[in-house]
Amino acid sequence: MNLDHMTLREKVLQTFIVTIREINRHGGPERFFRDYPVGGMYFQELKRPLGENEAEMGTSTSLEQVERCRKAAPYPLLVCADSARAKGQEVFPSTRSLGGSLCLEDAYNYGRIAGVQMRENGIDWILQPNTDLYYNRSMPFLAATYDPVMNGEIYARVVEGIQEQGICATVKHFPGLGTTNINMHFAAGQNNLEFEEWMNTYGRGYQRTFAAGVCAVMTSHITLKSYAAEGERGFAPIATYSSALTTGLLKELLGFGGVVVTDALIMGGMAAGDLVAETVQAFRAGADMLLWPPVEAADRIVSLIEEGEIPMERLEDALTRISRMRQFRENAAVPVAADVAFINRVGEEIIRHGICCVRNEAGLLPLGPQYKKILLINASESEEDILLLRQEFSSRGFFAEIGRDIYDVESRVCWQDEIDRLQEPYDLVVFSVNTPLSASWSVPFMHIWASHLFQKSKKLIINYGSPYFAEDYFPEDPTLIQVNSAPSRAAVKAVVDGILGEMEFVGRPWRREEEERMEKSLRK
Repeated sequence: MNLDHMTLREKVLQTFIVTIREINRHGGPERFFRDYPVGGMYFQELKRPLGENEAEMGTSTSLEQVERCRKAAPYPLLVCADSARAKGQEVFPSTRSLGGSLCLEDAYNYGRIAGVQMRENGIDWILQPNTDLYYNRSMPFLAATYDPVMNGEIYARVVEGIQEQGICATVKHFPGLGTTNINMHFAAGQNNLEFEEWMNTYGRGYQRTFAAGVCAVMTSHITLKSYAAEGERGFAPIATYSSALTTGLLKELLGFGGVVVTDALIMGGMAAGDLVAETVQAFRAGADMLLWPPVEAADRIVSLIEEGEIPMERLEDALTRISRMRQFRENAAVPVAADVAFINRVGEEIIRHGICCVRNEAGLLPLGPQYKKILLINASESEEDILLLRQEFSSRGFFAEIGRDIYDVESRVCWQDEIDRLQEPYDLVVFSVNTPLSASWSVPFMHIWASHLFQKSKKLIINYGSPYFAEDYFPEDPTLIQVNSAPSRAAVKAVVDGILGEMEFVGRPWRREEEERMEKSLRK
């Protein structure tokens, strides 16, 4: 795209990625792009059909509306998204499965699937994968593995798989989530590693994905005080606002030559009370593209460049990097149309490879013919989880019932004699666990309490969430399966296949001693 004939304001707006809300807040696509010819747009699938007189006013929009925006834009739009479904896709693997299997071929295929999802929806750029490491046991579990070396190898292959589909990939959340459990939607996060250790872990992983050619890095509302302890111009020392982290560390020391994009500029973790000033500081710090900024900030950036407060080189650097990403997208060979059957089959393989039999100390698995009556108990916030499991067991000829009201609601107590009467008629009791990491007086956690009152010899724990959660809450249960995937139909079927011996659990369980050994080796 030729930038020579653009005005300074138009060039600045090429660094803006807007939501449909921002577009409709300024009169809709035709009027908006006439007044604000931005370079990027964010796509998120609509959760429900819109009524006749409704307009998209959040982050979600339709592909038809995206196409309308493309037509209205005077310059080509880079459309980005966190995710999108391919038509006919039924299986959606998670990177958690990659941490279970540690299979680089699965990582590459995971990337291919993610790339196809984007390509089939006409999206240019995916804001994935998350390459964070999880040191803190209370952090919501999104990473593949705690091993920084393997993490880098896994995500390099994910990036390759995405970009071979002609889609720009993004690694995030620089400088890296995982050392604390702070949610950046609500407050600024922290990476509290000493800098040498950071370089040997997070830094090593980022550099491996850079070597794989990743197009973009997302900075986020996270500090790394071992490298940049002080804020700039009154702003917190988070990467979003820190030229030391964004320019000094990411671009110069680590040598990243692609596009640096901010995390969403609306989160509680970066809020300072002035959206325009916040956007200006993120750009000044070194961000090349600004995610969800107020478009009014463009005129302020223009003024500061004209006044010499922001060097023209800062804008030129951003435009050069954006041009390289556009060139990648334009030059990418378009693969043959996706085979959705292949996507679903490979997705199932990724899920299956990541499932781990952590413990089978009671010899329950595979289930013998004596286990005919099964009691299912849902330690999850979703009713759908247990219904899928009942359907799968019932389809195999088992008598499977869902246990409800297994604790005293008024007193919030689980009674042993009540549990004994409940479990007596059943050959097997299965707990389906998929809970948040903080305990509360809720149904899922009351059922976890109750789980410890059941006979260990006929109890099976299936955990879909963090392996840390299972290790902490079920340390002595003799039969435990770690799924490393959401409880989808494909995942539930794979789990039951393994329980019945129709599939081998090939995933590798996380072990605390391995984690401790890794940490010691990094400190040497």
